[in-house]
Amino acid sequence: MLLKKWNKFERVYLYISLSSIIIVSIIFKSDILTTVCSIIGIIVVLLIAKGKNLGQVLGIILTVMYSIVSFKNKYYGEVIIYIFFMLPMFIVGIISWIRHHHIETNSVEINALSKKEWIIILLIIPVLFVGIYFVLKLFNTNEIILSTMSALSCLMGIYLQIRRTRSSFIVYGINDISLILLWGMPLIHGNYTIFPIFLNAIFLFIDDIYGVYNWKKIMKLQKI
Repeated sequence: MLLKKWNKFERVYLYISLSSIIIVSIIFKSDILTTVCSIIGIIVVLLIAKGKNLGQVLGIILTVMYSIVSFKNKYYGEVIIYIFFMLPMFIVGIISWIRHHHIETNSVEINALSKKEWIIILLIIPVLFVGIYFVLKLFNTNEIILSTMSALSCLMGIYLQIRRTRSSFIVYGINDISLILLWGMPLIHGNYTIFPIFLNAIFLFIDDIYGVYNWKKIMKLQKI
C-alpha cells in the first residue's frame, strides 16, 4: 500500500538502492546497525523528496542510529550536529509540515524564502563554519575540515527543509558530497565494514537531485 502511488522511477530506484545496500553489507560483513541505518537513510530522503511527512518521522530514528555509527568512527561533528540539532529540528519539521499540508497534492506546501532571509543565512554561514570548526577541534574529531563542511551543510539543509523550500535539496546535495568524501576515508584505510554508509551517501546524492526535480513538479501542481 505504501508504494501504491509511487511512480515507476521511485519504485525501481528504491529496489535497486536497498538491494545494493544489503548485498554490500553481506559482502563486507557490516554490522546490523550500519546496514539498517543505511536502509532507513535511503527511505527517509526519498519520502522527503516526495513531500511526505513520514520522512521527517523516520528521520528521528535515523538521527539516533547514524549518531552511534559516527561516534564509533570518531566523527564527533556528525554526532553533535545530529543529536543536538538535527533531532530537535526533525521534531520541529514534523510540526511545520503538518501545519502546512497541501490537501490536493497530499504533500507539504512548498515555500519560497524572502531575499532578506537569504541574506541573513549567507551572513551566518561563515560564522557557523568557524564556530563548528573550533568545537570539533576540541573533541579531536577525525577529518576535521570535511566534518565541519558536513556539519554545516547538514545544519543548513535541515533548516531549509523545515522552511519547506526546494533549496534544501541543493544544500543536502553539497552535504552528500562531503559525506562521500568523509566516509571514503575509512575505506581508504581498510575499514570496509562501513561501505554501506559510503554507498548510502552516493544514493542520497541521487535522491536529492530527484528531490529538486520532484518539488518543482509539486510546486506547479500546487500553483494550479
